[in-house]
Amino acid sequence: MAKDFDPRKFQAYFEKAAETNVKAFEAQTRYFQNLLKRNATLMSEMTSSRVSRLKDLATSRDISTAIKSTSETNQETREKMQALYEENMAAWEELQAELKELYAIDNDLIKKMQKSGKDMLDSAKSKFKEMGPKVKTAVAKPTAKKPAAKKPAPRKAPVKKTPG
Repeated sequence: MAKDFDPRKFQAYFEKAAETNVKAFEAQTRYFQNLLKRNATLMSEMTSSRVSRLKDLATSRDISTAIKSTSETNQETREKMQALYEENMAAWEELQAELKELYAIDNDLIKKMQKSGKDMLDSAKSKFKEMGPKVKTAVAKPTAKKPAAKKPAPRKAPVKKTPG
């Protein structure tokens, strides 16, 4: 067995991978729960606001007040939707950074494991070569080349004699 090889390193790798996956799952769950909560809260607020505005429109006496109220409602809706979008994007970026950090740790551990495996393989190859028989390798003597065979002369087609 290679002197640097320690099976506990593999066990530590698998334990760390499992722990990382749990943390990643928790982060993703937290993100989606908060996303749903933010979206549901805004939709509820917008629904209440829209119903209230529609009631105001029904009691409105002139068209200009109704148009102004509708425009204000539309502007508020755009602003709230933009704010929700920005919150959601910030949360998404936060999740991505958290996952990147979690998996970067695993990548470092994977590199260490790959190096350990390569070192073990190199050590095994070295030991195998040492264990083999000590045979002198014969140096091949150069051989003289045989001359190339002569090519036969091309054949001519038979000539037909015509009676003359």
